[in-house]
Amino acid sequence: MSSLTAISPHSGVLGLRRSLCVFALLVATLIGSAAHARPVDEVVDSGKLVVFAYSDYAPYSWMEDGEPRGIDVDIAKHFGKSLGVEVEFLIRGADENLDDDLRVNIWKGDLIHRKVADVMMHAPFDREVDVRNELAVLTAPYFQEQIALVYDQDVHPSVETFGRFVSKPITVELDTAGDFFLSNAFRGRLQQSIQRGRTFADSQSLYTSGEVGALLGSRAQAEWVAFKATNINSAIAQPPMPGIVRTGWPIGIAIKHDSRDLGYALGDVLTELTESGEITSIYAKYGVEWLPPKLD
Repeated sequence: MSSLTAISPHSGVLGLRRSLCVFALLVATLIGSAAHARPVDEVVDSGKLVVFAYSDYAPYSWMEDGEPRGIDVDIAKHFGKSLGVEVEFLIRGADENLDDDLRVNIWKGDLIHRKVADVMMHAPFDREVDVRNELAVLTAPYFQEQIALVYDQDVHPSVETFGRFVSKPITVELDTAGDFFLSNAFRGRLQQSIQRGRTFADSQSLYTSGEVGALLGSRAQAEWVAFKATNINSAIAQPPMPGIVRTGWPIGIAIKHDSRDLGYALGDVLTELTESGEITSIYAKYGVEWLPPKLD
């Protein structure tokens, strides 16, 4: 019960004042728990844009020789160039779910350092998630993500359905949409064939080493694996996936709820990259076909 509803009709003026003070402190605490927003003018004045990108998430973002690399990193550098500021990358692993990622990286920060970013890259553009996260805003979709399969044509001449993997091994990253689909497909008959990687890089290694002839992931990941595995006769396929909740979703950015002007400015940059064709070139650099976002 809140302090206001706990006020007795006979508590008097002093009790009312005390209760209002307690309520005000509670509100201040809730507001203070969210990191200070940085509207676009403050970002420009500071000379720095802090950008969150996922670690170990090639081809979108990863660390190599102490430097951030990937599609989202390249896009973020265009943000900095357009605003005339330096880009500082905050590279972290994924949390349990998108809500946790938004909380840790956008509006509250981690438990130890309370470090947050001005913008989060590669945020699935989901209106339900947007509504239930009042302190963050999902905006500016710039890519259409899909689920796809990369396979070795010398092992699998063609893949028309996932039934092919009832008796053939397939790898997938643990606890992903692809993993959930494979685990339940054909009433669980693929379970013995699934070789799960703790990370996507682990699954990629199983494929590039030739140990497993097929890998399920996002389409961009599949194209990246085919692009890097020059020793394998790779092909990309998207066989029917009955029962899966969704096979595609738009990807955008996330900003703090009171930094909407920064979101508009970065959205304009993404529009410019799209209209100029530069975003297609960025994706092609990593062997990935850029797909325009599809909005409901």
